[in-house]
Amino acid sequence: MHPTFHPSFVHFLKEFNDTYDYFECHELLEDYWKEIAPRQKSHPLAALILLSTSMYHWRRGNNTGAIKTMTGSINRLEETRESPFYETINYTKLMHDATNALRLMRENKAFSKFLIEIENVQLLSLVSDMEVETREDLHFLIHKHMLRDRSEILEEREKQKKRRDDL
Repeated sequence: MHPTFHPSFVHFLKEFNDTYDYFECHELLEDYWKEIAPRQKSHPLAALILLSTSMYHWRRGNNTGAIKTMTGSINRLEETRESPFYETINYTKLMHDATNALRLMRENKAFSKFLIEIENVQLLSLVSDMEVETREDLHFLIHKHMLRDRSEILEEREKQKKRRDDL
């Protein structure tokens, strides 16, 4: 199976292009990245995670975070340009759009979304056929990291802290 046909990648494209839920994009790709290339910073999934994070920050008005993560994304996109992850999407357009977004961020321009163009017919069909929950609450999308249920995250942090304290 081509790596972009993986359900997490398909779901990422659906969220990025249709719901603009960049926080969800980050979550989806992070799980996939941990599955196939944990801690590999120079990986196309890491580049796309940073891209999603940047778009999330930009829409929230955090230009400093947006610029930092978009710069990292562009650098990793360039480092990994020969990856099969870019065979099914328009890499040239993605680089143009990411670079343009970075310019707009540096100029303190308003948030402006762009799409990741899918060039592979099979991948386009998988993305088109996928059904996702429509999120019309822009406030939730913009502040999702603060409004979601974090009980599992906080519980895991406490476990890690206890382990460190016990050493």
